[in-house]
Amino acid sequence: MHLDGLQLDAMFVMDWLALGWRAVRAQPLLWFAAMLVCSACAFACKFVPLVRPLIVLIAPLVVGALMVAQERLRIGRPASLREIGAAISRHHNALLAIGLASGAIIVLGYVLVIAALHTSFVQSFVVNGVHHLSISYGGNGVRGIVATLVAVPVFTVALGAAWFAPALVVLHGASPLDAMVASLHGVARNWRTTLIFVVALTDAVLLAPHIPLIASALMLTPLMLLSIYGGYRDLYTAPTV
Repeated sequence: MHLDGLQLDAMFVMDWLALGWRAVRAQPLLWFAAMLVCSACAFACKFVPLVRPLIVLIAPLVVGALMVAQERLRIGRPASLREIGAAISRHHNALLAIGLASGAIIVLGYVLVIAALHTSFVQSFVVNGVHHLSISYGGNGVRGIVATLVAVPVFTVALGAAWFAPALVVLHGASPLDAMVASLHGVARNWRTTLIFVVALTDAVLLAPHIPLIASALMLTPLMLLSIYGGYRDLYTAPTV
């Protein structure tokens, strides 16, 4: 187990997606349920801003469940929902801690954007919610560029720290802090691959006035979920449940 994460070619992401797709074909109902949860979260983020902190908190639980399912499938012992639930219950505090820490980083990014643009915190909170991930507060022109330059690095750190952390917790038994540090280190070492996802997410946000953000989320979220386990396997070597 290499907690620093190996450095791989960016094209490995295609192998990760292929591995994820095999998992979908093997357990379609499980993945369909996961996608329904993601869809519900996307709708909630759009229409019920107050639940956004809750979604950030529980996201590692969903990812952790999929990691357990894929690991059990890899060793030829497909897990039942009961077994997945039992595995997650053993690590639920650590997974919730990952969500809480990620949320704190997101809030920091949100505050920095507001400070950089000299906008009203109260007004932004009322309109967008504390976990609104948009990086376009400044609109067009210089203000929009400043918002992007401030927000993208912070939100990339939040996403990078949480990317492989659930897998490291449920499959390796790492502590939340060790898992997030290892995840961030692996993401940083594989910056070319990271850049693919960052550009995709940034484009989705910047194109929100033309393409609904919820539609972009429904397209990107499955690709992100499909790639996590394969990336974990290649970067951190073989885990055990």
